[in-house]
Amino acid sequence: MYAKQFSEGEPFRCAGNEFVMLLPRDETGACEAVLQMVRPGGTTPPNSHETFMQIYLIWSGEAKVFIGGEEKRLAAPAVAFVPPRTEHWVENQLPDRELHYLYISVWPNGIPEEESDGGWKRVYEGIIDSYVSRGYPVDPQH
Repeated sequence: MYAKQFSEGEPFRCAGNEFVMLLPRDETGACEAVLQMVRPGGTTPPNSHETFMQIYLIWSGEAKVFIGGEEKRLAAPAVAFVPPRTEHWVENQLPDRELHYLYISVWPNGIPEEESDGGWKRVYEGIIDSYVSRGYPVDPQH
């Protein structure tokens, strides 16, 4: 059985924001759940995913969510859906408070080997490297 408190997740940083891995792809072979905290006024890098979709569960703060060519401002609690192969990103709309949301990634056909080989930490190292090469920091710049 895999059951944990959020406080038992594994923290990491990416693109200037904090994350907590709650349910790694290594455990499921089909999905992953990650808590993301976007610093006040911060953003996530624009990105898209070929093999999986995502569900955002915004539970604290206010976000502007960009999905494809559309954008929408949402105040918690809220939900958003990101289809595969669709550029998306999130901006924290509050200058004095973190945005907290859970993203759930779902691979309907199972996780391809190249997206699971070596475990979630190795996969996220590659993601972090790609964001750094685009000018996003690993740690926040205050």
